[in-house]
Amino acid sequence: MARNKVQALAVAPDQARNENTKTRQSLRSTNGADTTHDVAMTDPAEHDPTNIGHAASPSRSNGTSGPKEPSSAVVNDDSDTGLELLGQGMKAFVTLIQDLRVLGVEELVLPLPKICVLGDQSTGKSSLIEGLSGIKVPRKAGTCTRCPLEINLATSGPGTSWKCSIYLVKSHIYDGFQMLPSGRSVKAQPATRARPLGPWLPQDCTETTFFYKTSNKSDIPHALHLAQLATLNPAIDPLKFMPGQPTPNDDRLQCKFSPNVIKLDITSPDVPNLYFYDLPGVINQAEVPEEEYLVKLVANLAKKYIRTENCLNLLAMPMTDDPANSTASKLVQEFGAQARTFGVLTKPDRVQSGESLAQWIDILNGKKFRAGHGYYVVKNNPDPEVSHSVARQEEDHFFSELDPWATELNMHSQRFGTIKLQSILSKTLAEQIRTSLPQIAASVHAKVGEIVTRLGELPEPPEGNLSLKIMQKIMSFESDLRHHLDGGSAEYPFQKEWYAAAVHFRHTIAFSYPRLNLSDQVNSSAPVRLPFRASATPTPSGHRHGIISIESDEEESVTQHVTPASHSKKRSAGTKTSQISPTKRTKLQDIPIHLPQDSPSGGSVVGLDVDRSAPYAKRFTLTEIRDTLQDAHVGLPNQIDPRATERMIRASLTKWDEPLDQLLSFTSEVCLNLILERATIAFSIWTGTEFFDVALEVCRSFLQEAFEAQKASAKKALAKERRKALTLHEDAMRAASERSYVTLESAHRNGRAMALLSKNEPGWDKDLDERAKQAKLAKVTDAQLGPNAYVHELRALSDVRGYFECACSRFVDVIYQDIHTDLFAACRDELGTALKDRLGLEEKDAEHRCAMLLAVDQDSARLRVELLKQKENLEKATVWLEMESR
Repeated sequence: MARNKVQALAVAPDQARNENTKTRQSLRSTNGADTTHDVAMTDPAEHDPTNIGHAASPSRSNGTSGPKEPSSAVVNDDSDTGLELLGQGMKAFVTLIQDLRVLGVEELVLPLPKICVLGDQSTGKSSLIEGLSGIKVPRKAGTCTRCPLEINLATSGPGTSWKCSIYLVKSHIYDGFQMLPSGRSVKAQPATRARPLGPWLPQDCTETTFFYKTSNKSDIPHALHLAQLATLNPAIDPLKFMPGQPTPNDDRLQCKFSPNVIKLDITSPDVPNLYFYDLPGVINQAEVPEEEYLVKLVANLAKKYIRTENCLNLLAMPMTDDPANSTASKLVQEFGAQARTFGVLTKPDRVQSGESLAQWIDILNGKKFRAGHGYYVVKNNPDPEVSHSVARQEEDHFFSELDPWATELNMHSQRFGTIKLQSILSKTLAEQIRTSLPQIAASVHAKVGEIVTRLGELPEPPEGNLSLKIMQKIMSFESDLRHHLDGGSAEYPFQKEWYAAAVHFRHTIAFSYPRLNLSDQVNSSAPVRLPFRASATPTPSGHRHGIISIESDEEESVTQHVTPASHSKKRSAGTKTSQISPTKRTKLQDIPIHLPQDSPSGGSVVGLDVDRSAPYAKRFTLTEIRDTLQDAHVGLPNQIDPRATERMIRASLTKWDEPLDQLLSFTSEVCLNLILERATIAFSIWTGTEFFDVALEVCRSFLQEAFEAQKASAKKALAKERRKALTLHEDAMRAASERSYVTLESAHRNGRAMALLSKNEPGWDKDLDERAKQAKLAKVTDAQLGPNAYVHELRALSDVRGYFECACSRFVDVIYQDIHTDLFAACRDELGTALKDRLGLEEKDAEHRCAMLLAVDQDSARLRVELLKQKENLEKATVWLEMESR
């Protein structure tokens, strides 16, 4: 009954068939389903999933924008009105099969009707392909067909230009030798019954890679040559062979033949809807003994196509050879495929008269080497400079004007010429399709039932609207994370912990203010003069060194006269401080420090403890300051050049990197711990699934990217501080400078007094307590000390410290604000969106994707997704087949 419906279609009006084609187009546009199967397509220039398997045409649109056409178009001068040979009904048949191929019917169900061109090597097969397709193939030595060519011709609309897209279709992997750089190779796997293609093994997924697109026919020979090189060198990235790229050495091929296909999709208003395969020429013997396996490999490749029941064989035989020696003809007979074979006789201009001609007459009359569809004779011009249209004109003149074709063999004139061969091929292919439709429909229906059965055997997938469930969990995670990042209560301690670290950073930076090392310049007896260059500061025996290190207007006890042992003990005690708990603070800081003993992550604020030895402070000597002032001296007495001050300021900021890095690392660590902790809790119901792992990985990568941006911003802020000393806070800087000068001058005078007493009264402090020592020092008069030779140096350092206080406050605030407004804000406001995007929750296949992500058995989940996709495509194919049958 189904067959009767299809047969009825053969006599139905062309308009009905066109309506079916338009309806298929409408269904594709409405459903928008992915029509690819097991095809991984890589196309940087165009990515149209509906364009796999055939040339693009308006009747096969899926509602999405197709590949972008090149901006330049070459007008085709090879117009052949004779190629418009099919009625709309015939075209509809061909288009239907091409659509079914796109849906994966050929891979999933059964081979679809096709035409294969085969023959021995050097039989004129290349010229035949050029005549049928209107393109030129590579002609130079060593460029014969070494892998199948799939040529899809599709009629485009009136006024459109000729276009061709080339793809590499990889269905097999190479498991043989690889050519070594030295040129030495290992013998490949021979062809056997278990491995009919020798070193080539079928792979699970067919990969289709875009290679080249052009609107110029003259580009095709070179592009095909490069595409074949890419196919025959499977270990090299095929994109390296694309036209325009530096071509690898084409003299070395990793393999001589390949079953992988080079596909050409050609559209033009001047070609019929036709598709065929050009197979490598069958060889009788190898060039060298090591390649003997190639004879069987190429033969088995041809057998793979010949044995297919729906394959029409186009057998090329040159009229210069004895047909009894044709290996390809023997393969056709071996599989009993004569009934679906067209014989094509080539090189008729070289046939000899007499007995040789009589043999070919017998063949044309069906007396010898019979073929089910008889024999056709074609004449092609192998000159690549001759256009397709000129070649057809020459061919028509040859058969219509010359003997014996126009005289003795005139009775076979309907079988002479490429145009007539195209016509019969198109009609026969359409008829082959028509008679195959019932079997195709039944096979597709059976395959759908088989897929349904397999789906029923798989573990039950997660139920419900999975994308909605995941979306809700992500929203809950966002809300929870927002509360933790914002803080505000004991329930959310993150901000409290990080604030303690930020205050610690502030005090570390503030405590790195520049210090003054005291040496023999505190000696009251030093001469009052300014040497041009003081290379070093001598230290008389018996004098103590000290560091003026001030946390308030009072001098620190380290400036007092203490023994080296007691000084060392006090410094050591300072370095062991585990928390920031100073008894005195700089005038810049008025906020008490309260660092928690433990953080929510289970540890103390590691690595952020203030070192009382001030490891990040710049220590100036008076000699060093004097040298800096003299380097910038401009000749005016008692003046401090601003350039000297700025150099000292830059020197004071050189060690801010490490405290900054410590804060940033700590911030990154606590952020990551918080985010992973909240994500683990939020998505705990899906622990053990791929979703859980992907979600946590998205969180890690998002934070890493955000942190790197934050780090770059912080480093830029530090670079600005070092580049130029700038501030508008003149009053604040002046007040800080005056405070610093008073403190420095007092400490310096105190040091000079200690040096004077030590010189005049050795051991003066031996039996005195601290109060008595201070009283003793206070009794030393200015007259006893004499003039201070370092007033300018002290004034310069006090100016540096005044600016340092302003810069420190500004820099700490910038870092504090940026981390809040950039890093924390990104985690709070953008992480959820990143999760949704990465998981594809808003894409059309979101449910399939979510089912696979949430499945505990990932293999079963992937198989389910694949089977559902196959079922969807085959059900669409069933609808199209039913439409045609009606």
